[in-house]
Amino acid sequence: MVKIVKHIVFVVAFFTLSASAFGQSKDELENKIESLQRDIELAEKLLKETSDNQEATVHQANLLQTQINQREQLIKTYQNQIKVLDKEINKNKRDIDNLQKKLEEHREEYADLIVVYYRNRNNLNNLLFIFSAESFNQIIKRMRYIQQFRELVENKIEEIDNTKKEISAQLAKNEKDKDDKESLLQLEKKENASLQKDKKSLNNQLKKLKNKQTQIQKDINAKNAEAKKLKAQIEEIIAEELRRAEERENEAMRNNRKSVDYQLSNNFSNNKGKLPWPVNQGIVSGKYGPSRHPTQPKVTVNNNGIDITTTAQSKAKAVFDGEVSMILNTGTNNAILVRHGVYFTLYGNLDKVYVKKGDRVRTGEEIGLIHTGATDNKTILHFELWQDKNTVDPLNWLRP
Repeated sequence: MVKIVKHIVFVVAFFTLSASAFGQSKDELENKIESLQRDIELAEKLLKETSDNQEATVHQANLLQTQINQREQLIKTYQNQIKVLDKEINKNKRDIDNLQKKLEEHREEYADLIVVYYRNRNNLNNLLFIFSAESFNQIIKRMRYIQQFRELVENKIEEIDNTKKEISAQLAKNEKDKDDKESLLQLEKKENASLQKDKKSLNNQLKKLKNKQTQIQKDINAKNAEAKKLKAQIEEIIAEELRRAEERENEAMRNNRKSVDYQLSNNFSNNKGKLPWPVNQGIVSGKYGPSRHPTQPKVTVNNNGIDITTTAQSKAKAVFDGEVSMILNTGTNNAILVRHGVYFTLYGNLDKVYVKKGDRVRTGEEIGLIHTGATDNKTILHFELWQDKNTVDPLNWLRP
């Protein structure tokens, strides 16, 4: 009897642990779905804002391509979650079958007990059976026998009831998983329809942009020249900042201590992958490094940082504690360079600047108003991250 109970406890524990493992996977997928849905909603909002002028732009094409990528990820995530649910449903079926077998075993064992009870009902219900014993020890043994038999019957009834409850719970869970799967299939179907619509819109945009190739090439050349000039300025500033930092470090070493720069660099480095985003909400419309231009297949555009499209009147926020090294004028707008030891962050395309050179800034502090285009309504923050004298991909440092 004890072995049977232990076996049941083990089986129930196994079911619970397995459900937990699947639940965690489902939770991760659900969180990813929610995140992608928020990004797609934001992309749709931004597309609406930038398309008010009824003029096809490269930026709109980039936003559409970003939204297409997000929808494809969302569809893939739906498919992955459906696979998880399929595994759950199959597991539920196996669990229910096992529980049904266990229930039959309990019923058979209960039936055997009833037969024993029927054959010995006179002894089990008659006090004469106890008091007709030949010795006191035999009385005790007969009393224990009756008690154990009754406990055995009660335990078996309880096991049958518990197994029935487990089967009911498992059946309910299975129905819920089936309903969840059906909902996901409908969402996947809806998202596929939206994806095809986005792809059609992108193709239309690209066709319109073909008539603007000369102007687009001029814009590319102007942006490349501006980026090159800005990079040269930053490199010069950083070189001077690093020279001063080295002097401070040498001075600290002479006094047998660590410099503030060393501590700040360490803290910044330890937060790789954990830094907050420099805007409240936004989507990456321009990735780090070289990439093919959406309308000029032979043209490669190199980005020293990332471009984050956000909503009008959005503020740029410091991603970490630091000191403002310089306020730069890029020709059309402003940029802020913040030093974090041997790391530097740049916040570009700002209309207004809320800080000045030498100011200490804190993580999350608003430092500037991001520019919104007068004709295209696009609001884009250009964000760069430098380690010593080299740029690195900010996406590897920001929170996922």
